[in-house]
Amino acid sequence: MSHSEPLTIAITGANSGIGLRAAQRLAARGHRILALCRDPHRGRTALEVINAGAAHPATLVPADLADPDSIDAAVEKISHATGHLDVLINNAAVFDQTMRTPVFTSSGHELFWATNHLGPFRLTARLSPLLAAAARPRVINVASKGLITMPRIAIRFDQLDGPGWYSPTKAYYHAKLAQIMTTYSLALRARGALDVACVRVPAVRLDADRVAALPWALRMLYAPKNRLAIPAERLGEAYAALATRTGTWQHPGPAAEGRATLRGIYLDENLHPVDAPAFAYDAAARERLWTVSQDATGDPSWAW
Repeated sequence: MSHSEPLTIAITGANSGIGLRAAQRLAARGHRILALCRDPHRGRTALEVINAGAAHPATLVPADLADPDSIDAAVEKISHATGHLDVLINNAAVFDQTMRTPVFTSSGHELFWATNHLGPFRLTARLSPLLAAAARPRVINVASKGLITMPRIAIRFDQLDGPGWYSPTKAYYHAKLAQIMTTYSLALRARGALDVACVRVPAVRLDADRVAALPWALRMLYAPKNRLAIPAERLGEAYAALATRTGTWQHPGPAAEGRATLRGIYLDENLHPVDAPAFAYDAAARERLWTVSQDATGDPSWAW
């Protein structure tokens, strides 16, 4: 069942791929979209696409998730634009396989970790008062189906930004595991005041301009995989359905910590419950991750 009242929905990475398709669908159905995009030029182009079928004009919000100052500026703009936020979709991520050596942000964090985990963490915390002001707030995080090939993956607490183990693939899945764990932690901390979900996204077909931008060798290597990948439109519809659902929420009880309690928070592309990597169910590891993430993002306050 879908929401009948217009919702205010913030989507990161709304300029391409799944984020753009979700924004298009939600805007066409009457919802108010705050499109968070790192590149202002690509963001303006995407806004034209979104607004072509929008009931209410979408708002462009520049935001670089690797830059804490950019996140804070985005939060300030959103706060001026609305008194509440119904849904936050943390969709944006970096997965550039040409980055064979680690890149570090001005804050000293490895780029994949900063963009794919610390950025969404800080953004969600900073927007939590606006979410708490909504009648039925929801946060949607995004992980990857590729994690099923890594059942023993764990957070490298002693080397979160360490270059020694880095590869683009390892860094990407490491941050995606953190997204699942953060989703579980947030569900338990909010204790029913917030609907939280994490979507396990499979390989998605890249937009033509993204493929064209790849180096020739990588483009040839990626072509067969891209043909077999799921169209971004299908995942955009899944995001939209999850953003507007009015069905079952997860309401963990005060003593709940086990797998059964967390069931239904991590979902596949069809929005069916799936199991996370075993490490995500380690309560002590989740608490440690929350603590180090708080420290790394300036100890932001939360509404829950």
